[in-house]
This record gives sequence, structure tokens and C-alpha cells, in this order.
Amino acid sequence: MPRYPLDFTPDLRRLKAWPSMKDSLWRQPYLIELTYADNFHLVKDSIRGRNLKILEVGCGTGFMSLELARRGHDVVGIDSNQKIIRLARRTMETDPYSKTRGSLRYEVADFNKWSDIPGTYDVVLFSRVLHDLPYPKNILFRACRLLKNGGRVVCIEYAYDRTDRRSATWLYQIRRALELTGCYSSHLPENPKEGIDTIMNDALYRRREHINTFEEMKHPLEQLFVKERLSWHCYHCWDVLIDMRVPDRKREKKLASLFKRMEQLLIDSGEIQPVLFRFVGTKVPV
Repeated sequence: MPRYPLDFTPDLRRLKAWPSMKDSLWRQPYLIELTYADNFHLVKDSIRGRNLKILEVGCGTGFMSLELARRGHDVVGIDSNQKIIRLARRTMETDPYSKTRGSLRYEVADFNKWSDIPGTYDVVLFSRVLHDLPYPKNILFRACRLLKNGGRVVCIEYAYDRTDRRSATWLYQIRRALELTGCYSSHLPENPKEGIDTIMNDALYRRREHINTFEEMKHPLEQLFVKERLSWHCYHCWDVLIDMRVPDRKREKKLASLFKRMEQLLIDSGEIQPVLFRFVGTKVPV
């Protein structure tokens, strides 16, 4: 978990530079706009209706729950990390838009042990957390139980096992070029084959055992919910943006935007496999 500055405010509407957060996208506003803010737009686009009751599981710093509350929804964000919930609450308490937003509550809780009245929520949101939770079918069953009939589950999730060699080759080209100009914080082997193997190995094997594959998430999602949408989005470039170190901020911003646009082009043309998916599904009325 990163070390946060004492006055750090994870808020999409109060973005500023945090130079001390060297290993975080929050260090520069333009990196957030290309990543977390884009993910919020995917979530916003997936939710229909006003004044909804929304539960965010694994809310982290709480920026997404906060933004949903500002859109008039009543939101509960839960996370098992006490320190990060304390940060989310502090950001909420200093929110300049607090008088016009819906209700917002953050709780320190393990979703496996947390409970609420069945049929309470219109939306249950997972944003880059379901892949990291053991027994995703059990997790999604709990989410389904908490939803009203016709309620929605929205998942923005990382499917690491879809990383392919073409993606690794593209990532090697970018990372190695940045390294050679002194603009990247990690180092790959000079030999391209070894470098690509390293990226593939990092993506596929150097992970904790319980991280879920795409099929381990997709299967219960489609079992428990009627699929409305399954779409794929940029995510390979996130690691590049985290580790790149271009001294000129204007140049870094242009490069970051270029890398993301390149990835989207490669995804759209079928050249590489994307690893970030959005699933939107509806609870079947009983």
C-alpha cells in the first residue's frame, strides 16, 4: 500500500500534483484523467436512474463512491483497510459539494462478513477488486442477494490471464525505449526475447494464488445476472504510466496520452488482447 501525504485528497474534482507519490498515478492530474477518471466514466455510463442506492465493494480511497454521491445517489462504500477508509472519510468531510450530494457512508468491513437487508440496493459496484477476492461466485451471490429485483451489478475488472505475447512485445518496445532515455523506473533485459518473457512471466505467474482468472469471474457473473454489456478497455498502459519518469511534464502528458491511444487502436484492430473488462448485468426478478 502506498504512503500517502498527510494532506492527500483523492478526488476527481480536486486534482493537483502530488510529486512525493512517485509510484502512484495520483502524482499528476493528467495521469488520473487517463485512468481512474476514465474508469469512473465507464461506471457512470453503466448506471441508469436517479437517487439510486449504490453499494461499492472494495471502495479503496473512495473517489468513485464520492463522485456517485455527487450525482445524487445514496452510496455506501466498504473496504477492509481501516487506513484507506480513514482517508476516504477525510476526503468526504472536506468535500466542497457536500450540500448538494446524496448520502455517503464509508465502512471498514470484509464483504464476506458484512451484511445488510436483502434487496436494499439498486446497484452493486466492483471496481478492480473482484479479481482479488477469493471465491468470486460466493462474493457475487452475496451481491445478488443485496440487490433489488432488476438491480444491476457493475464490474470493472482486470483479467491478468489474457495477457498475450503481442501485448508483451508492445509493452517491451515502449518500456525499453523509455529506459534507454532514462525515463523509466524499472529495467528489462536488453535482449528482446528475454524482456518479453519477463513481462509475460510477471503478468501470468508472479501473482498471489487467489487472484481470479477471467473465466473464474465471467462464469458466475453470467450465471447470476442477465448480461447487458461486456466491453473491453485499455489497461496495459497503466503500468507504463505509473513507472514512466519524464522530467518535462508537458512531454510526459503527451506521451501518456499517446500510449493510451496506441493501446486502444491495437485493441480495436484486434492486434492485442485487452485485459480490462466491464460487465453490466441485471438481477433476474424472482
